[in-house]
Amino acid sequence: MYKTDKRSHYKKLIRDVRLAELIGVILGDGNLYKHPRTENLRIICDSKDTIYVKHIAKLIKRIFNKRPSIIKRKNENAVVVSLYQCKICERLNLPCGNKIKNNVRIPPWIHRDRKFIVRCLKGLFETDGCFQEDKSNYAQYIEFKNNCKQLRRDVYNILTKIGFNPQFGSNYIRLAKRNETFNFKKLIDFRNY
Repeated sequence: MYKTDKRSHYKKLIRDVRLAELIGVILGDGNLYKHPRTENLRIICDSKDTIYVKHIAKLIKRIFNKRPSIIKRKNENAVVVSLYQCKICERLNLPCGNKIKNNVRIPPWIHRDRKFIVRCLKGLFETDGCFQEDKSNYAQYIEFKNNCKQLRRDVYNILTKIGFNPQFGSNYIRLAKRNETFNFKKLIDFRNY
């Protein structure tokens, strides 16, 4: 999953579907912090969703070849999956710090390959997304909510690129056509591990 970059002496990450999914997860519920001698990747998960927490921890271990710590937050229904390592931001091609202030976006290499797009969308929609179905009104939608306009624009563009017709809202991207909703849910294998 990794190879040595002789210039930096840190593992260069392989651009594959796992990394594309992890980037989606980080852009959704993750944070990257810079410290004087290292960097920290943190992903906040619902503590009740133990299968998803294990999935994220396994993904991080495979990509970085290091087991992340899993810490339950006191008096909260949250778990932090955390990894300390040098040059995380540089290798992920994502900025450290506040995602909204940094106007984060999906790295360009993901836009170039449909399988990378699909796995990145899986990470994004499983963190900042939801699927709603109202059987009494025959209505359903799948939605990605995020306050970063550039990220919403990227999600809109890649959904359009792979043949969907999303709605662009003030803080969401939504698929509301019945056939598109279910096709997309199946395509990204939403919440199946």
